[in-house]
Amino acid sequence: MLDHGCGAAVLVAVAGLRALDAVRVDDVRPLLADASAAVVRQATTALLPSADQVPLSLLRELMAENRPHHQRIAATRLLRSAGGRAASREDPP
Repeated sequence: MLDHGCGAAVLVAVAGLRALDAVRVDDVRPLLADASAAVVRQATTALLPSADQVPLSLLRELMAENRPHHQRIAATRLLRSAGGRAASREDPP
């Protein structure tokens, strides 16, 4: 359901996963690059408890100037939640 394509369906699916405490980082992570700000906000909220499992390389990519504002904000929130991992640190294996 997370790759459904319909923003409303994805929002409901992610909210349901959060309610069930069944968020899998690998499933939700791709939604951080979604064109919909609402989908990215929901995905960010779902990933905040597991922010340290989001690859730093992805967060750097999402923070690039050419990315939409909502994606840059999401990356910043996740980076802060993960404890502000140093930019020079490598992604976990």
